[in-house]
Amino acid sequence: MSKLKSLASRAVTGAVYVGIILGCILTNQMVLMAWVLALFAMLGSYEYQLMTRANLYALFLRIFHSLMAGVPIYVAYTLVDYSGDWRRTLMAVLPYFCYLLFYLIGEIYRLKRQPSIELGHAFFAHLYTALPLGLLVLTMGARYGVAEQLGGDFAFPDTFWLLPIMVTIWLNDTGAYLFGSLLGRHKLFERVSPNKSWEGAIGGGVVAILGAIGFHALFPEVATLGNWIVLAVMIVFFGNFGDLFESFLKRAYGVKDSGYILPGHGGILDRIDSLLFVAIPSFFYINLVILA
Repeated sequence: MSKLKSLASRAVTGAVYVGIILGCILTNQMVLMAWVLALFAMLGSYEYQLMTRANLYALFLRIFHSLMAGVPIYVAYTLVDYSGDWRRTLMAVLPYFCYLLFYLIGEIYRLKRQPSIELGHAFFAHLYTALPLGLLVLTMGARYGVAEQLGGDFAFPDTFWLLPIMVTIWLNDTGAYLFGSLLGRHKLFERVSPNKSWEGAIGGGVVAILGAIGFHALFPEVATLGNWIVLAVMIVFFGNFGDLFESFLKRAYGVKDSGYILPGHGGILDRIDSLLFVAIPSFFYINLVILA
């Protein structure tokens, strides 16, 4: 009964998560999507600090440091919303650099034997979460849209590229789970994640590529079939390593889940681990190859 309850909780949480993201994308809600990604960055930064015990005895600093992870997302949004207005972007990024300087100064007054480790964990939390999610924000906006290819009345030109990125990750995860459960025999990386198998990884990749073919059928004007498939392969490859990296962190610090905010899933990092690795190569491939 408890297992059934856990599965139900996981399904409801997953449905809400997917529903929020798809709702923002399909209604072209750039501002709301940016807020959602900023929330992910802040919660992810907080969970990373908890896992690594950074700012362990400074609750206020841990919370404030997590809130500051949302600033790079805001900076990315200003680049899109203000069409690259350099002065506005400088004003947006100024609070973060002021915070960085005061954080470094404040470290002098803390009784730590290894301040470089403390600082490394604190700001890697931002690098790990805010940087890739900020690049996702940069995929939104007119110059990254598909209005010209699909016509001016297309429903979601600004948030369009988030759709294949998110859906391909979900297809890969679903395919990996199904094929891994049914056929999994050979461990993918047992030392880091003993439950993952090569059969699951290959099955997830196949499902993701089928999804890419579907995207080409729906939006042939946006990219060639080859580009859709390459994008899907990149998402599968880096998404798997994003998942493995988070599993590696959890095993290194002896925790089962990154947090408890998502019933049935654990923490927000457990939900977006693949996305954090996928966002960077996807951003560059979309902008330097597909939209070149």
